[in-house]
Amino acid sequence: METMTVSGRPGRALLCAAAVLFAACAGGKDSLDITKPVTGAEATNAERAYKRGINEKNDKNYIEATRYLEWVRSNFPYSQYSALAELALADMAFEREDFASAATAYQDFVKSHPSHPRADYASYRVGLAFYQDKPSDFWLLPPSYEKDQTPIRSANDALQRFVISYPKSEYVPRARDLINVCRERLAAHDRYVADFYWKRNAWKGAAGRFLSLADTYGDLEAGRLRGEALWRAGEAYRNLGDKGSERKTLQRLVQEAPRNEHRAEAEARLRTLPEVVPAPPAATEAKAPSQPGPTEAKPPPRSDLPEPQSSTPPRPSPVPNEPQPTKPAGDAPR
Repeated sequence: METMTVSGRPGRALLCAAAVLFAACAGGKDSLDITKPVTGAEATNAERAYKRGINEKNDKNYIEATRYLEWVRSNFPYSQYSALAELALADMAFEREDFASAATAYQDFVKSHPSHPRADYASYRVGLAFYQDKPSDFWLLPPSYEKDQTPIRSANDALQRFVISYPKSEYVPRARDLINVCRERLAAHDRYVADFYWKRNAWKGAAGRFLSLADTYGDLEAGRLRGEALWRAGEAYRNLGDKGSERKTLQRLVQEAPRNEHRAEAEARLRTLPEVVPAPPAATEAKAPSQPGPTEAKPPPRSDLPEPQSSTPPRPSPVPNEPQPTKPAGDAPR
């Protein structure tokens, strides 16, 4: 059974490096050659090769295990043991604490074998592998909630997809517990970022972060987080002088977090803030059509109006028998 508690990344990396170095020293050159062909009965029997690979894996002989399991995948692609070997290789990456490779391997398994009986297990392990790759707490380094939370976000997303895709899986209860852990860590990180803006008087950024915290993780801490985040967002808007946004935020606090310790103060402040009156819609002037539409009738001509006069004077008629001037040949029109 997998565990949800692991040591820090520096320690894991040292252990992995030491394990590989020890295997190289103890087994010699051949032990590192995972491409060495399989011989004997396992070479022509998928089941035997698979079982041999599992035995090597259980004995922590990961290089030999990889050799046999990859042999099954390459030489018996249509055997039932090919998919099982693929899943065992993903498990082996997880056991070696190569969580990024494990997550990718589990994802590939689900894509290649969506209807496999163990597809739910692989989907769950995608989220678990991402979670195990989380930033760790180390006394010489900043706390984990201040670090990049990409693995935790990936774990949360993967576990949410798993619960939706396999609602009847036996791993759903564990996935839900882990989702709660992920959301608590993400909320702690977002609160840290909001406080970062707050301490630097970046009120607009702080307000946005606290509102996001209330909307996304407001149900945590038995709902107390929503009220606290809304109160801090209202304070940020107050420091900005944005009374309209402050009023909307405090109204949300009173309605959505009625048991919050700041409710009475929020209600008192609301009585001093002006009502938010929506601006009237801008009036649009109706433009007369420049030309009559296809269904519009043209007005009849009026006989009482004088005929329009041309702006250009009429050209005089030529005098009979008077020679007319001609253009000289070769001149271009101007």
